[in-house]
Amino acid sequence: MVNALILYQYGVDPERLLGDYLVARSRKTGRIRYIGSNGKLLATIRATDGLLVPAPPLSERLAALSDYRVKVNDEAAPYVGKGRTVFAKHVVEAGRSVRPGDEVVVVDPEMRPIALGKATLPGPDMEASRRGRAVKTRKGLL
Repeated sequence: MVNALILYQYGVDPERLLGDYLVARSRKTGRIRYIGSNGKLLATIRATDGLLVPAPPLSERLAALSDYRVKVNDEAAPYVGKGRTVFAKHVVEAGRSVRPGDEVVVVDPEMRPIALGKATLPGPDMEASRRGRAVKTRKGLL
């Protein structure tokens, strides 16, 4: 089920993205709650829609392998890395397949992950728009 979820959500081969992983299930319902590897949390499963919410250790792999990333300019990178919101005027590049509600990795101009968040605009609109919130940052990585 985890492999199918990763393929659906990110379009990436699960073996390349996760490698060896363990799944933790809820004792009460039996649903998958967490995905981990080598004692590190890689992702959780959001209860409302059943999609993956990546954790910081998974961000580097996602930034390298997936199209679900948003690149910001040098001016905004330090603030976004501390957990601030990504505004459309600071977006340099965004994945073409990003849709509102998707979990994305925010990267700096050198393609280093600086934050994780939820897209609020489609990828092409993030680049074209000069106003509004592009990504609601969930966690800054700096």
